[in-house]
Amino acid sequence: MRTKDKKMKKLLLLVYIILLTTNTTFSQQQNRQKIKALKTAHITEALNLTPTEAEKFWPIYNMYIIKIQALKRSLEGGIQHKVQLAGGIDFISNKEAQKLIDEAILIEQQITDNKIRLVKELSNIISAKKIIQLKKAERDFNRRILREFGKRRKLQRQ
Repeated sequence: MRTKDKKMKKLLLLVYIILLTTNTTFSQQQNRQKIKALKTAHITEALNLTPTEAEKFWPIYNMYIIKIQALKRSLEGGIQHKVQLAGGIDFISNKEAQKLIDEAILIEQQITDNKIRLVKELSNIISAKKIIQLKKAERDFNRRILREFGKRRKLQRQ
């Protein structure tokens, strides 16, 4: 009887962990979708995009933003992960460190190249003035999100 109880407890714990993880992942996904919708509305309003402009603008913008974000994640996680796998910064040679730096520079260049291509493609759709407004709108939105995140975090600690 005891082994059945132990198995049942393990099974219930496993189900609980799966549900908790699924719920957290789903919640994070919902939050990302909300933020994306808010960002879309913010940028559309800030640039005063016409329906025709918006129809052409968003597929291109979203495609490049996805590429740039993936490169940034690769940059942030790649070096740290490789250093951790080596056992820490004290356990990698200068040669290995230089290789990591070279990889980071390559990824940074890819990020820059994608930003340049984005601006070039968008310049066929919206004016140069709107492209400058886009950069400001992105910065303003990111600040707003960070401020909101800070407020919520502060409230959670109280």
